[in-house]
Amino acid sequence: MTRHKTFRLVIDALLMAIVLLQNILPFLGYIPLGPFSMTLIGLTVIIAAIALGPADGLIIGTFWGLITFIRAFTWPSSPVAPLVFTNPLISILPRLLMGLLAGIVYLWVRRHWHREALAMRLAAATGALVNTVLVMGLIYVFYQTPAVATAFGAKGNQTLGYVLMISILTNGVPELILDVLVAPLIAGPLRKRWDRLNHSAKS
Repeated sequence: MTRHKTFRLVIDALLMAIVLLQNILPFLGYIPLGPFSMTLIGLTVIIAAIALGPADGLIIGTFWGLITFIRAFTWPSSPVAPLVFTNPLISILPRLLMGLLAGIVYLWVRRHWHREALAMRLAAATGALVNTVLVMGLIYVFYQTPAVATAFGAKGNQTLGYVLMISILTNGVPELILDVLVAPLIAGPLRKRWDRLNHSAKS
């Protein structure tokens, strides 16, 4: 097995282990905020997508999605998880796509604009937005009921759409800012190492 393939397997395995730990250890992957949880795991998926590429972002994102799906039945991360994350379209699909699309955006911007830092930041923003918009959007599509709205913290005449918009502002925006600031710091050195190994393998 070549060095770059070994490096890829090691980093993928390490990131999967980190995702697993983030799902097990309190406050390492989820920060409870009322009925919602601010997630830090998306950052790990984005790092995979930038450092190794779209396929690896997809793999790590799918791994997170599967854990989210299983955990919704066994050990929910928030009061609403058993209500919505038992649906694989909400628990798995957004995580899968965030890793895939973050990697695609990174490679496209890097190839066409030749600006490494910008490529990483746009990739991180894309990953965060895809996850937040798809999760919240699909919840809105599939769970337009008063019972679910109440479980999400709606009071009085508040609708599900209202509380989801509040969640986007209080959880989604901070997650996006965190991902854009932190992802390049961690993924950058890994990407440089990956590029050097690929170059050596081709020469």
